[in-house]
Amino acid sequence: MKSNFKIRTVVKEDLTRIFEMEEEAFKPKHYPLFVLRQLYDILPDLFFVAVDELNQIKGYCFGGIDYNNKMGWVFALAVAKEEQKKKIGQYLTTELITAFKNKNINIIQLTTTPDNNPAINLYKKLGFKKEIEVMDYYLDNTPRILMKLEI
Repeated sequence: MKSNFKIRTVVKEDLTRIFEMEEEAFKPKHYPLFVLRQLYDILPDLFFVAVDELNQIKGYCFGGIDYNNKMGWVFALAVAKEEQKKKIGQYLTTELITAFKNKNINIIQLTTTPDNNPAINLYKKLGFKKEIEVMDYYLDNTPRILMKLEI
């Protein structure tokens, strides 16, 4: 089932809802609201939301750039539970990839948990390849899979 949505860049008024979704999707390892606000301030062109016809947020993603290594990073992607399996995550990630391309970034990395098969499958569908599994990525014994896309 496909829902009607559009992708746009985030506005400040979106941040509280994004934080709620962030908590729901990633707690206890979610971004605090003040970090989301700072990312909005410094990376507004790499921060996207999917909204319905009533401007209700259905998903979001954001990334950053390591300019020293000319590498983009997908920092977060989340879709509301009731909106999953409607390609919202795919469209959001594709929009972020396009933003990286427009900045001449041709290597994009991300991490995900080893048991997040829906995310892993989505990223593989978009061309990402598993690089390695890092057993202590967050320095707290949390394993993560590092994935990479070369454009």
